[in-house]
Amino acid sequence: MLFDRISGIEFNALLITGDISSAPHLAGHLRELAEACAPRQLYFILGNHDYHHGSIESVDREIAGICRSAKNLHHLRGDEIIPLTQNTALIGHRGWADARAGWGNRTIIGNRDHHSIRDFSNLTRAELLAKMESLGKESAVAFRRILPLALSNYRHVVVATHVPPFPNAAHFNNQPCGPTHQPHFTNLSAGMALIGITRNFPFRRVTVLAGHTHSPVHIRILNNLEARVGGAITGNPGIQDVLEFF
Repeated sequence: MLFDRISGIEFNALLITGDISSAPHLAGHLRELAEACAPRQLYFILGNHDYHHGSIESVDREIAGICRSAKNLHHLRGDEIIPLTQNTALIGHRGWADARAGWGNRTIIGNRDHHSIRDFSNLTRAELLAKMESLGKESAVAFRRILPLALSNYRHVVVATHVPPFPNAAHFNNQPCGPTHQPHFTNLSAGMALIGITRNFPFRRVTVLAGHTHSPVHIRILNNLEARVGGAITGNPGIQDVLEFF
């Protein structure tokens, strides 16, 4: 089991880049993960699936309460810089597919979120896509606020987000996403912010860790910017990798 693996390997902190559970079961699963990880730190962001059968506000409120009671559980919401080593820090924000990549709002592909998250219910198609763009831009705003400060103080910054922020990092079934799927598999707003900021710090390094698409990808965006997207099998969670920072 995943809990046994977490308890049985050596690491200093665990990072989860979303899609942990669904809203009715998320709190219980996070508590179990925190217990398996303790006393080590568990950092996480939430993915779109974590809000299924709930609303964004109610889930965020419940998770804030859990994090207050579990001292090793930390929800990354784009408002803090967490030192991992003397040279490396962690920041994070959930991210959301922002309906801007590929065919953008001309896509003919739908998304299960629109039927499973209360924030999207009863919206027209145009309103749904506008809501997605708004949620995606929240990450861009967060990164523009906090990443420059992190890069001013650390040589290497790890950025955790759920949806891949670069179109060429978004694969599905181990194949690059086509233009019809890209609006639902990429957060272009966040990607543009990350590229612009990182270019301004040529002697610093940024590593983006994402999930969402279930297909593993490791690519270099700039000389000092790389992206790693974790693979996943529904119902069979696992540990992607053990990364060492100095």
